[in-house]
Amino acid sequence: MTNASNRLEILKGLAVSGSSGAVVTQHRKASQVGADVLRANGNAVDAAVAVAFALGVLEPWMSGMGGGGYMLVGQSKEAPMLVDFNMRSPIHANPSDYPIVEGVSNDLFPWCCVEDERNTRGPLSICAPTMVAGLELVWKKFGSLPWKTLLEPAIQFANEGLPVDWYTQLVLSSVVKDLRRNPATKAMFLDNEGDTVTAGWTSLSQPSIETKALAGTLSAIADEGSGVFVSGEVGQALVEDIREAGGNLTLRDLELAVPRIVEPANTSYRDNKIWSTSGLSGGTTLLGIFKNLEKYSMKMEPPDEYYSTLVKTILPALTDRLENLGGISEVANKEGCTTHFCVTDQNGLTVSSTITLVTLFGSKVISPRTGVLLNSGMAWFDPLPNQANSIQPGKLCLNNMAPTLVQQPDGSQIAIGAAGGRKILPAIAQILSFMLDNGMSLQDACFHPRLDVQFDSTIVADSRIDGETLSLLGNLGNVHTVEKNLFPYHFGITGGLVNSNGTVEAMPDPMAPSATAICT
Repeated sequence: MTNASNRLEILKGLAVSGSSGAVVTQHRKASQVGADVLRANGNAVDAAVAVAFALGVLEPWMSGMGGGGYMLVGQSKEAPMLVDFNMRSPIHANPSDYPIVEGVSNDLFPWCCVEDERNTRGPLSICAPTMVAGLELVWKKFGSLPWKTLLEPAIQFANEGLPVDWYTQLVLSSVVKDLRRNPATKAMFLDNEGDTVTAGWTSLSQPSIETKALAGTLSAIADEGSGVFVSGEVGQALVEDIREAGGNLTLRDLELAVPRIVEPANTSYRDNKIWSTSGLSGGTTLLGIFKNLEKYSMKMEPPDEYYSTLVKTILPALTDRLENLGGISEVANKEGCTTHFCVTDQNGLTVSSTITLVTLFGSKVISPRTGVLLNSGMAWFDPLPNQANSIQPGKLCLNNMAPTLVQQPDGSQIAIGAAGGRKILPAIAQILSFMLDNGMSLQDACFHPRLDVQFDSTIVADSRIDGETLSLLGNLGNVHTVEKNLFPYHFGITGGLVNSNGTVEAMPDPMAPSATAICT
């Protein structure tokens, strides 16, 4: 066995199973929050709302109230419902504010380089956040516990502050130069010298980052609902802070960024029904991949043909997506900063949700009066004019999020999704193919070697894939062989669960450092 294989074998203990509900998230404390809600007779949506608010405090570089996302809610044998709280560009967004200079952007997408990278960081990279209103909308539709109760764990975490463990130090150090650019962000996340907050090698105490302002904002939302964030005192303070920093977000933007209950996209695949996000998301492309995969057997006999077929199917789907929706034909293999979680309850109500700030720490701009870290949604737009996805005012963002539910012929339901920007769609497609085409359990599918396929025909391959298969893949693109590691991560960070007639299996991504699944 290789070192990577040895590590992964040890991590198989992360899978859990039970006979009631389950929660799987990218942070153990958030998973515990969701499990506690289920044990308090809350349903899957109650738990999901509590988890989403908690994650914004526990991993503020991935998601939070300053971002947006999607939540798919379904019951076995019934059509699920999709809550779309995608972000929207400001009504005063002006393409002339993003002058193109020589070079290619070094951020999430290799658009033409914009002066001072103001489309990917700083106040002009901010789109109207929608997460708070989106979570309230889904809670009003399905929730059973009081709204205020669901925010209490996040408020407690915010009052305690953000513990700076080894992983937080790693994340902070990776963007410390950008965090220094905004005075409020620098003051919150860095030490007095503008460096990463760290603990001593043998220290018995752990430093923390104060998040009292965020606790106050969460308390106001708990008491007054999303209205205080959209048009009340929190929204006023948020907008004023962004304007003072040089941004163009207005209260009208917050009011116009209305979450929607929409029809999810769906397709049939070998007698399974797959449901995912519709509109300007990754879901429609994901379903297109499965429509093409159905033309092939997709049995791992032999694996070289299996992986080659995956590449031949995924690559054109991704290319077509960007040519028709995004206006580019080549995208770099960069990470997005997103989080995915799944919840199911004892009655079979199941949630698959993906939420995001777009890039690591979003815009790197924080509203000091509210403690809210804002997204970098303008990074999703092409700065070049006259493209399918060019910058326009009041425009919904093209994104890769694709929380997914699968209804199987025997009544079982799979909830699956991923984080990782452009890595999301290849990750979900392969996990589901491993399960639906080859009968793997969720656990085995999450540990099986994967590929990542990108638009420039770059193929990133798990080093556990055999040499003959890798050689054949070299005929399809430029193959990079890597170990499945914690950092940098080369594949989408997945998480999922299977609810099979009351028996639940849940599995987090084995390489996410704090990802945890809990069965209740």
